Amino acid sequence: MMKTVDEIREGFLSFFEKKHNSTRVKSSSLIPDNPTLLLTSAGMVQFVPYYLGIEKCPYEPARATSCQKCARAGGKDSDIENVGRTPRHHTFFEMLGNFAWGDYYKKEVIPWAWEFVTSSEYLGLDKDRLWVTIFETDDEAYDIWVKETDIDPKRIKRKGKKDNFWGPPGPTGSCGPCSEIHYDLGEHLKCSDDCGIDTCECDRWVEIWNMVFTELFQDEEGNQTPLDKKNVDTGMGLERIAMVAQGVESTFETDILKHILNKVCEISGKNYKENQKTDISLRIVTDHARCVSFMIADGIMPSNEGRGYVLRMILRRALRHGYLLGLDLPFMEPVIQTVIDKYCAQYPELKENEAKIKATILKEEERFKLTLDKGYQLIESLIEKADKMISGEDAFKLYDTYGFPFELTNEIAAEKGLSVDEAGFKAAMQEQKERARASAQKVVITDDLNYINNPATDFVGYEKNVENGKILSIVDENGNNIEIARNGIFDIILDKTPFYAECGGQAGDSGILEINEQNFEVIKTFKVQDIFVHRVIVEDAEIKKGDDVVAKIDIERRQEITKHHSLAHLLQAALQKVLGGKEVHQAGSAVDENRTRYDFTFDRALTPQEITKVQDLLNSWINMNLIRTTKVMSIDEANATGAMALFGEKYGDFVRVVSFDKDDECFSKELCAGCHINSTLELRLAKIVSESACAAGVRRIEAVCSNSAFELLNSKADMLDDLSKINKVPADKIQEKIEKLTAETKELSSKLGDLEAARAKDSFNTFMGKAKEVNGTKVLITKTEDFPPNAIKLGLELVAKKLGQSVCVFCSMKKDGTVFVTAKVSDSLVSKVQAGKIVGEITKALGGNGGGKPQIAQGMGKTQEGIEDILLKIEADVLEAI
Repeated sequence: MMKTVDEIREGFLSFFEKKHNSTRVKSSSLIPDNPTLLLTSAGMVQFVPYYLGIEKCPYEPARATSCQKCARAGGKDSDIENVGRTPRHHTFFEMLGNFAWGDYYKKEVIPWAWEFVTSSEYLGLDKDRLWVTIFETDDEAYDIWVKETDIDPKRIKRKGKKDNFWGPPGPTGSCGPCSEIHYDLGEHLKCSDDCGIDTCECDRWVEIWNMVFTELFQDEEGNQTPLDKKNVDTGMGLERIAMVAQGVESTFETDILKHILNKVCEISGKNYKENQKTDISLRIVTDHARCVSFMIADGIMPSNEGRGYVLRMILRRALRHGYLLGLDLPFMEPVIQTVIDKYCAQYPELKENEAKIKATILKEEERFKLTLDKGYQLIESLIEKADKMISGEDAFKLYDTYGFPFELTNEIAAEKGLSVDEAGFKAAMQEQKERARASAQKVVITDDLNYINNPATDFVGYEKNVENGKILSIVDENGNNIEIARNGIFDIILDKTPFYAECGGQAGDSGILEINEQNFEVIKTFKVQDIFVHRVIVEDAEIKKGDDVVAKIDIERRQEITKHHSLAHLLQAALQKVLGGKEVHQAGSAVDENRTRYDFTFDRALTPQEITKVQDLLNSWINMNLIRTTKVMSIDEANATGAMALFGEKYGDFVRVVSFDKDDECFSKELCAGCHINSTLELRLAKIVSESACAAGVRRIEAVCSNSAFELLNSKADMLDDLSKINKVPADKIQEKIEKLTAETKELSSKLGDLEAARAKDSFNTFMGKAKEVNGTKVLITKTEDFPPNAIKLGLELVAKKLGQSVCVFCSMKKDGTVFVTAKVSDSLVSKVQAGKIVGEITKALGGNGGGKPQIAQGMGKTQEGIEDILLKIEADVLEAI
């Protein structure tokens, strides 16, 4: 049966890929390819175009399976306060899913799900602890559950729309019933004598699998009609099902998360399950460390808006709870390292971005440390002014502006004989939550009718940074068209705008809408067909449909975005020139004010020399003062000029062609609707930051220019100066010094290895007396100290040689909690016992893998838990076999 997280993940994907002919699809980024979503928060997000019918499903047959990275600023209702306070809420989680578009449906997937959950070949869960809920009128699902599975019909419960009907995201859209599988963790967790699957939602009951059947379309009047093609969208939270499979009551105690939790306990000196308040902080740091690591690996950076704001909020909450645990900032590095180590095999982007993840978090920790100090200064000032109480508004300012924990504010105030208005603080907190929820959008599947019932926006941003306009439409957070917007985040559509909408890889503009002599912040701009949508924060004011507007973009940010967009064009041309043009084609891009990310087709990693050539070519073009020209022409004319059409773009009859030229020579020419510099001199400097694998046959380059390039080089120069001081050598001698230290370390490691081998040899000689003899064969299966692998293998050869005809198995108990397993079987015994099978069985039981030849094999177990019982079983099996 599957127990570990890795086993369940691979088992689920293989079940649908190999047994049910589904295409295995790699997890998409936490940054969704959808401007209306903040983060990827469900497995079906990357498949939305197929559900909407916007794109044809590329899989044959039309079915897929995936394990999707998901992030939410909290639990089911995006309430981050639940995380850490319940046994199974997370900001980041993995979602197993299987999907079908007009292919298999209820009759197929319900029995499949039951087989996977109950069969001993897969999860093997106890059927007497499983319950199923269905929509109250879904007789079809009920009949399938009863006739096609062996579930006890008494364990099937009918529920209403609130629980078992997946409604449309707005007034209209696809919808349908769902079937859910729940697991009973046990009566000891019951909340009352009336506790039951159909009466409460306490911690006793865990929803482990939700199967949504979208079979209806709901119109504006609420009428529902059958869809031509019925679809399946299912989701199984990996952490939750691992909790159930492993027989624990919290996802934080599952095999991977518990390693992160243990690391937090180790650095804080706290023990888990000794103090309820401490446990909350331990779980929060554990969960949030994982979440921020994945967010940064996928390219999200801390900021004060959008995804960056969510990242900073989650990270600061982790740091705040680390402070409550008594940890001094910075403290996150060992926790982040544990996250990377435990997840990098499945998600290599963590290892690839390890340095960036650690550097980003360290910078935020140092910044937060400064705000804590400023918070102390403010609270001392408030104490001096206060009579008996610090207001809730001031307490929230300490929390929101300076990241100051309310508990700490309350504690310091109490020492001075003061109290804090907790009710006022909670009211301010609730108001902030409501604003945050509007940004942290849920998954929306919509035909965008709320936006496209407007004329095409007149975009004037190529020529202007400021423009007068009029509000044509206001859409609230629920997707409703409204007349007046008060206090919240709203989508505003103007008749004309200078704001560039996110498109073609270029980030959308931010800035200000000036309305009735008040300024309203535009936090993002995105595009729905030909409509430009401005996401606007409205606080302590109101705006109305029909209001006159002065739209002003953030010019400085636009300039830096523009530079990085032009850099992407030059980078494409440079790569084609250095690598041979025909092989290199754009496979995706993302440009913002801080960097250029460029994906391109190529079948191998670039050599350091090639990267240098590309970078040198970019900087030579920058200094040549290439001039940008833009022409509008028909698509046929553009193709005739040799202009490149870019990945994923849809072009109309007329297109903009952007080229960079010097005299009569053209260096780059592409179809592009984005914003660009006038001269390459504006880029000042280009620096390639990284080159890595993105997907099979696709490489990714990240590069910076202008201010970002100089900031990067200054940072590296500062680092070089620090290394120079630490090593007490001039900067130009650092490489020589490091090479010398590396050689010395290698030599010392070799000597240490020899000493360890000698010590191991002495130790292994003591094992001789432990061998058991049956029919002239000696069997030695034992644990050893944490010796290096080479020493273990040397000792194994030595002992096996002395024992003669024998079966020898050594399990080296590593300090990091893993087990190195190696085995040797005499040639005369391989017909009865094989080393590869022994190692495979041991390592699999320890959550790892291994194997080899019948005579000799090795492997690695991921845990030491239960090893004594495992070795006793192996020994008994071997003795019986010989």
